[in-house]
Amino acid sequence: MKQDLNHMVSNGKMARILGIDPKTLRKWAKKGIVPSYINRLNGYRYYFKQEAIKALKKESGTKRA
Repeated sequence: MKQDLNHMVSNGKMARILGIDPKTLRKWAKKGIVPSYINRLNGYRYYFKQEAIKALKKESGTKRA
């Protein structure tokens, strides 16, 4: 899936969109639940909005024991 770089959002903005704490979103990204991209120059984490939402919908649809 080709993404437009203009649609990337910061960790804080993505957390606000989802209504969660930024620390939670970072933790999910580190666990691989939500795909993220780290800027090598400044170390900031970014997300493609639609990609993150799609991943969370998929994750919430799975059953955990």
